[in-house]
Amino acid sequence: MFVKETKVKRAGREYSYVQLVEGYRDENGKVRHRVVANLGRKDVLKDSGQLEALAGSFARLDPPMAGTRRSVGPLLLVERFLRELAVKDTVDGALPRSARSIVSVGEVVCALVASRLCSPSPLYDIAGWASGAAVHELLGIPPALLNDDRLGRALECFAVYAEDLRSRVAARAIETFGVSAGRLHVDLTTVGVCGAYEHSALIAKGWASDRRVARQVRTLQACTPDGTVIYSRPDPGNAAELTLVGASLERLLAVSGPGLLIVCDSAMGQPKTMREIDHAGVRFIVPLRASAGFRERFLAEVGHDALRRVRYVPQREQKLPSQRRTVFKGALRDWEIPANDTHPSLTLRVAYIHSSEEAAQVADARERALRKAEDALERVRNGLGGRYYKTREQVERRVGQIIGVNIAGLIDVAVSTRKGKLTLAWERNQDAITTAASFDGIYALATNLPGRLTAGQVLRLYKAQQIVERRHRDLKQTLKVRPIFLHNDDRVYALLSIVGISLLIFGLIETQTRAALGPEQQLPGLLPEGRAARPTGRNILAAFQGLGLTYTQTGIQLDPLTDTQQHILELLGIQPPRPSQADHALTNCGKWG
Repeated sequence: MFVKETKVKRAGREYSYVQLVEGYRDENGKVRHRVVANLGRKDVLKDSGQLEALAGSFARLDPPMAGTRRSVGPLLLVERFLRELAVKDTVDGALPRSARSIVSVGEVVCALVASRLCSPSPLYDIAGWASGAAVHELLGIPPALLNDDRLGRALECFAVYAEDLRSRVAARAIETFGVSAGRLHVDLTTVGVCGAYEHSALIAKGWASDRRVARQVRTLQACTPDGTVIYSRPDPGNAAELTLVGASLERLLAVSGPGLLIVCDSAMGQPKTMREIDHAGVRFIVPLRASAGFRERFLAEVGHDALRRVRYVPQREQKLPSQRRTVFKGALRDWEIPANDTHPSLTLRVAYIHSSEEAAQVADARERALRKAEDALERVRNGLGGRYYKTREQVERRVGQIIGVNIAGLIDVAVSTRKGKLTLAWERNQDAITTAASFDGIYALATNLPGRLTAGQVLRLYKAQQIVERRHRDLKQTLKVRPIFLHNDDRVYALLSIVGISLLIFGLIETQTRAALGPEQQLPGLLPEGRAARPTGRNILAAFQGLGLTYTQTGIQLDPLTDTQQHILELLGIQPPRPSQADHALTNCGKWG
């Protein structure tokens, strides 16, 4: 069968009709055509949207020719998690769908999540990628329907409901996969954006992670201890971290339930902020900022003699001999935040921690800074009276530039005039250096956790913060969220929300594989030359690159699986499709396995 356009002249006007035509052979073996159905007048069908719907329907039914190959790759894994999380049904159940729509917003979201996990790249030519991948076979989405205009409209529609839908998918992950969300590691990162976006409320210039001002979007992520990002939220690029975390507390409580413990970085380490988090009913562990005065209180109330060794070994030092490992010492003390006009006093506990590695690094950095300053001062002294240092003001201005904030007060510099000539002298302030050295390696972790607690427990909980920092790296490198170039704020917001769902699935793939494999077990064949490795989201997805399927006269044939691929599928409980299943899956919109 095929669609034919027939032109008819009537009353001096020409009309085009769309007909469904069937080809057959008559009793003499000649090819004949007959009209099976008149679908309607072309202009009427086009105005009503039925023509586009018909094109979409035929796109879903049109099978490829024998010999056609499709890339399957990690789609075998991604399809299972999209189905278990009910991403399509969750999105389509919350969003109104136009009668003229031939592909739902839920289908677009699933296609974009699959693209980000299987072939990460900027949002460009998704239809081209899908036409070479088994998107139709596994997800039931015809590649021809994923054009840029349709993707853009779907993103704008999704943006309105993105906050609620992200939470629903996270709740489904907690319920279906037993994700433990009682403790969340919360941190913000920035995503660079290409283009001007002069009137954008979301994209703004702000301090980026590389300490430069850049056009960006800030993204808050909340990660479970096993590495699953259950909450990801885009926010304006110039927004303060304090404001963003505060705005997310209610949503995090709704996802995790009562008794939530969050671990944050030092941006939250101010008395006012900690009081507000406690008032919200959230437990926290947060490093205190230097402006909170913890260094002075440490010397006055604790001192180095009160520190006791803490049993903690960083993962990167597990294989080092004991004498080369970092030594951690700690002491736990009460810390009272005085009452004010609106809040009563709040008693916290602070773990004062000393790290031998950090102490050595800080001391070395201070010595390098002092030597660098002395070398610069020597060059100034040698140039006194010359082209650049003719006046005392010029010399003092240059000295102010040399003595940075990090060594202010540690070196005394005197600029004077003797017998009409400028002189420059300096000397290290040993008392100030000794005082500064007493703080080397010391930091303070504040918490409102109840019950019996030790400094070592607080330290171990805080050190797991590197988990969310690794997910920042996965967001930008593995999923390649940068660069972004879209037409408006809604599309940028929606795309980052969809990437957040991708990151959730990425973490689930890793954690579910590790849980099935067993603690600290390695999986053979993940690395080149068949070497074993601890499974990560990245190397699990990489293990399926190159896997494809082929259309044959007898059905769809999946390439033979390697031992590693078969092992991963078994760990995740995914049954690879057989040829008969593959045909059935294609007929039923991609329900393989």
